[in-house]
Amino acid sequence: MLSVQPELVWEGRIHLGDEPGVYGDAAYSGIALEFTLTLRKIDPTGPDTTTLILRTQDVQTFAGYPGHLITVTAYQPDPQDPTRAIETPLATATLSSADNNRKEVPINLAGLTSPVFVSVRVRVDTTVPPGLYDDFVVTRLLNKSATFTFVASFGFSA
Repeated sequence: MLSVQPELVWEGRIHLGDEPGVYGDAAYSGIALEFTLTLRKIDPTGPDTTTLILRTQDVQTFAGYPGHLITVTAYQPDPQDPTRAIETPLATATLSSADNNRKEVPINLAGLTSPVFVSVRVRVDTTVPPGLYDDFVVTRLLNKSATFTFVASFGFSA
């Protein structure tokens, strides 16, 4: 059973889109943003899964287009070279009007050693012609894990 209350990892206002200044109270990042997180498994007997939840404001996608791409990537030490990391995609999802400004992305962390370093990237749907990109705000990132098996912290921390 998932915990009732998801864990807040980040809260703020980051504007994505192609029209800077639409949201005067949000930092403008252009057509993409990428958060870094550290996920720690605190219950070794718990499931190897968690769910990341992205909250937004004003997502309005056009019918017939795929929506905004969300990509979760793990960064693991390269066993052949400790000065390098290996990027492994864990999940992808699309965010559209149908999600009502809330997208849950289930993550399978089986086989990864805790702590797990991941990034969450949100990229505006660029299949729409420039000048018509959806402008919206990312407001929260949450972690929802069964009985808090995985806890999250913002940034990479060993």
